[in-house]
Amino acid sequence: MRPGLSAESAREVRILISACEASSDAHGAEFLRALRDLAPTGYRVRAFGVGGPRLQAAGLHTVVDARELLAMGFTEVLVRLPSILRGFKRLWEAVENEGPDHAVLLDYPDFHLRLARRLHQGGIPATYYIPPKTWVWRSGRIRDLGRLFQQLLCILPFEEKFYLAHGVKAKYVGSPIVDELPFEVSRREARKRLGIVEDGQFVVLVMPGSRPAELSHHLDLVLGAALRLKTALAISGRLEEKGFRIVLPVASTLDFEIVKSKVAVWKGAEPARRGTLEIDVRSDPGDAHLGMRAADLGLIKSGTSTLEAALLGLPHVVFYRTGRVATFVFKKLIRYRGPIALANLAANGPAPDAARMVPEFVAD
Repeated sequence: MRPGLSAESAREVRILISACEASSDAHGAEFLRALRDLAPTGYRVRAFGVGGPRLQAAGLHTVVDARELLAMGFTEVLVRLPSILRGFKRLWEAVENEGPDHAVLLDYPDFHLRLARRLHQGGIPATYYIPPKTWVWRSGRIRDLGRLFQQLLCILPFEEKFYLAHGVKAKYVGSPIVDELPFEVSRREARKRLGIVEDGQFVVLVMPGSRPAELSHHLDLVLGAALRLKTALAISGRLEEKGFRIVLPVASTLDFEIVKSKVAVWKGAEPARRGTLEIDVRSDPGDAHLGMRAADLGLIKSGTSTLEAALLGLPHVVFYRTGRVATFVFKKLIRYRGPIALANLAANGPAPDAARMVPEFVAD
């Protein structure tokens, strides 16, 4: 609580929460629900800020919808910069009007470090939940993290030790996704819920990402890979008569109809080959977890979903592709050679020679 609040006004605690991505939206929603459950009797938590559908459902007063801010890579950030700056302006106006007691910022470092500087200047304490991966690149941010935030809340076990060694207060808190995963759902039940009635079907879960730019970079790539897989299985005689199906759950931060139309365009480009693929585009984000239980294989963009897939026992491949400028920076300037998949990082850390539970294909 900030000094000077009366006992009466202190009963309402104002929290700024900013989560700009689908995974952050899920983490932020769990955080907000837990915060309200833990609030002492007589205190009410009022949360406002940036969020997507899950935070909104958890009761966040949304000043800026997360989908307005999503951008990936240098080129898209430049294109979307006016929208990002407008969103920042609206958010800061809300901060000035609300006078939050504390701020909780999740991931999305370029946007949130700028916000944190303004909060620090205004005397508003802040916590960083899912801090930037400074152990990969831009290590100069470590000093800013220690100066601008009261504490970092980390979801990878080795990060706490890393930041403490640099004099930054940090705590490993694990990941709330463990509590959300349908471990009790069997493969047969998951297939039934997804409408897959043929037990012999080979099912591939395709997850191209939660940002529009990720969809542009990855959709053709993974659908093409799935088509080649189907062909290879058919040639080898391993594809049963009941066929081959792709399950494609659409992230809440994407427009479902746009994704459906892009899939239709892809299939129509070579109808003789691509048109034979059965692609089940799903609108319920919860279908991603069911897909992880139901599928034989996953093609999954690097992110939280890779950890979820590992926990649910789905064999999968992790990939990530960006534009040419970002690829050049990653390969020539950053030169990080450690794993990127959360399952690999959680299991064995970021060392270049660390064992990898799942294969990774990055940049190329």
